[in-house]
Amino acid sequence: MHNFENFIDLRQNHRRQMSDISIWPSFTDIMTVILMIFMLTMVVVIIKNADLARELVLSQDEERQLESMLAETRGERDNLKVVITNLEEKLRAQQMEIILLGDENKVVQSTLEAKVALITALQKNAAAIEAEAEELKRRLAATESEKQALATGYEERLKAISAETERQIEEFNRKFAALMERLGEKEDLIVALGAEKTDLELSLARQRKAYLVLEDKYQRLIRPARSALGKEVVTVQYSRQDGRVRILFSGPGDQGYEPVTRAELETRLDRLRDRLQEKLYVKIIIPEASGLSYNEAWNFTRDILSRYDYYYSEKDVPRPDAPDR
Repeated sequence: MHNFENFIDLRQNHRRQMSDISIWPSFTDIMTVILMIFMLTMVVVIIKNADLARELVLSQDEERQLESMLAETRGERDNLKVVITNLEEKLRAQQMEIILLGDENKVVQSTLEAKVALITALQKNAAAIEAEAEELKRRLAATESEKQALATGYEERLKAISAETERQIEEFNRKFAALMERLGEKEDLIVALGAEKTDLELSLARQRKAYLVLEDKYQRLIRPARSALGKEVVTVQYSRQDGRVRILFSGPGDQGYEPVTRAELETRLDRLRDRLQEKLYVKIIIPEASGLSYNEAWNFTRDILSRYDYYYSEKDVPRPDAPDR
């Protein structure tokens, strides 16, 4: 191996080569560090992206679960609305029956009270007639005693007044007979009124029994299949004020009621029935103080439902037996 330490180095770029040899290792180290930092950064970013993707999937699952629970809640709410609507309709119908039968009960009670008052007055009148008859008997007895006294002591005077006395006696007898006849008539009338009172009490009992039967029929007539779910609801309020019929109408989507005549009501219901067909649900409301008789309220309800309501349009609406008031 040659030793060139004592000779001049004639190679070109000798210093540059030495400088390059010293620079490149440092540059390589720097690039290696940068590459490691970049790789570490990429690893951290990838891990974070994986966590975010997992959280996103969990959030989507939770969102789907919440949407499913919301759909179930909406279905339950719709079912509850249907149940509440049916219960309100049943309650209104039962309240109408109770109010109308209560009015009939009040009429019967007032009639019964009037009959009882009449019987009491007739009994008082009969007592007065009996008192008058007793007075006549007393006066007749006094006349008879007076006649006997005159016969014993004053026969001549008796002859003079015997004719007048006989006339008075006959008149007293006639009045007494008339009063007894009137008393008999009053007693017959009292007996008749007592029988009528008994009949009224029996009628009241029958009406109470009829009310229970009517309520039972009504419960059996309510068909659970009738529902406002998925239907277009039309509300009709029927009452009587100051002797005149009052009809209020609220169509599908209306916020309030509009007064209409019977002809206008039927015209509107005809149009809705032609347009909606099996989706028309008619709700009849009879207010508490409607001023209607039982038959008026029921006949109106039966007529409207049987002609326009989807549930009764091809069915016969049953009618309970009830007397006109």
